[in-house]
Amino acid sequence: MNNALISIKPKYVGMILCGEKSVEIRNRPVNLEIGTRLWIYSTLPKGCVEAVASIQLIKFDAPSKIWEHHQNKIGISRRAFLSYVENSQEITAIFLNEVSQLIPPLTLNDLRSEIHGFHPPQFLKRIEVSSPFFDMVRMRKVKLKGETSGTPLKL
Repeated sequence: MNNALISIKPKYVGMILCGEKSVEIRNRPVNLEIGTRLWIYSTLPKGCVEAVASIQLIKFDAPSKIWEHHQNKIGISRRAFLSYVENSQEITAIFLNEVSQLIPPLTLNDLRSEIHGFHPPQFLKRIEVSSPFFDMVRMRKVKLKGETSGTPLKL
């Protein structure tokens, strides 16, 4: 299974976790496969990896087409959407499913203290299962919210 880390503003991470938002928009092409596990970093002031989701679908299309067909899943107003995609001929819509909250979240301070040179991605970053990130996930026995306390996250 492929894995990637993506940075999203805390407001939108909350909307993803409660099911109000299931499509993440990016101005640049996203070259990830369907089924990729997307680790969601909530940007400052929160500053933590607090969720994980699976990529159900990725669409590249004109902003008007993405808005027309998926506006109720994007989680922002039309004005905010147009402001974000201004001058873009094509944008990426990442459709998320199997969204879960991580318990405990991996804080930026912890990530930086345990992973030399860690910086949250500006866009997104692929991560290998053999990376220090997953060593930390295993060491901390990170679980998905709702799992039993003895069941660590399956990598």
